[in-house]
Amino acid sequence: MNEKETQIQHLNLYDPDYIPLHYLIAQDIIKELEQFKKEEIPYFTTCQNLTFKELIDKYDELKQSVQFKHDSLSRLNTKVYLIFYEKALVEYQFKNEVDGDYFLQRSLQYNETFPNAVLLKLNKLLDKNRFAASLSLLNTLYYETEMDREQEKQAIEFTDKFYDKLYKTGDSLIKTEHAAEALELFEILEAFCLNLPSSYCNDDYYHGLLRSKSGIYESYLAIVKAAIERGNPKVAALFTQYAQEYLEVHPYLKTYEPVVKEFSEKNVVKIEPKIESAEITIEKDAVLEIETPFPEPVEKKITTHIVLEEKHVKLEEYTAIDAENATVDVENVEPELSPKEIKNKYDRIVLEALTLCIKEDFSASYTMFLEAKKLEDCRCFATDFRVDLMLRELSKMVR
Repeated sequence: MNEKETQIQHLNLYDPDYIPLHYLIAQDIIKELEQFKKEEIPYFTTCQNLTFKELIDKYDELKQSVQFKHDSLSRLNTKVYLIFYEKALVEYQFKNEVDGDYFLQRSLQYNETFPNAVLLKLNKLLDKNRFAASLSLLNTLYYETEMDREQEKQAIEFTDKFYDKLYKTGDSLIKTEHAAEALELFEILEAFCLNLPSSYCNDDYYHGLLRSKSGIYESYLAIVKAAIERGNPKVAALFTQYAQEYLEVHPYLKTYEPVVKEFSEKNVVKIEPKIESAEITIEKDAVLEIETPFPEPVEKKITTHIVLEEKHVKLEEYTAIDAENATVDVENVEPELSPKEIKNKYDRIVLEALTLCIKEDFSASYTMFLEAKKLEDCRCFATDFRVDLMLRELSKMVR
């Protein structure tokens, strides 16, 4: 009984890190006291230091003390996320960002749909320019939380602020010729505008996508030009091929068609492959001829002659060689799916996965939801919130 008295004294009602654990400990102490009452007290033999009445009084005192703390911990256990959130606010007020981040994350661990904590986390992520993480959390805010009127106002203010900062950051990256980084931001912005409401969303983000993608293409052409000026036809030919491949993947960059023709029409690849077992092999002594382009007409041209010997490439340079333009003979194995086709496939997979779940084929359902999750990577359609929800729940059952 003295041991239980010490344990009861150490039960913590103030530190949220301990409240859930001590709530369970209090339950164990109550069970042990009940067991002591049934198995020990009826067979108690009076001794010199303790009478039977003193034993009963001691037991009642311990039972009352632990029951009080158990009830308090029970109520506190349902509010741990709120305690962590309030501690985070205090730490942020005193500029203790590390401690504030810790308490905020703990709050979301106990209640990931607590609107105030989600809004605070969103603002912290935006301050650090973590746009992708912000977008994921925004989906949680709009589709999984229940907000009151004031929280809805804060959510609207944040979405407008998020769009504004994301667009301006991407725009400035394009102006400083960092098109690849800008493309990542505008793809996030596209997913944002497709999935979430914002008064700012208009055609600007789509124009930003085109500008960033054309910027990547133009960067390939800039490398080609620089390689030619420095007398490096190998690099020039390689990046000309990259530019052609990029244009094939993004055929809608029609605005930049004059620039495309200037470089790509002169750089053609003629390949005569032999297809075996769905793999492309090249005959020994096959020849690829790539005429290296120049941004302006010049009299002297450089032709890179590539001889393929047993799948190894040997480069030989020739100067002042007249070469005729070949024609492009490249066939797409499988046409790229349009966003609409991807969305139709996505909806079909989600429906099949839900049907399998209803039939209690949880393993197959989990696999189907994983397949649907992979299709969300294109960020070209509004995602179904049930995918993440079902993956989280099914993972507990199939693993």
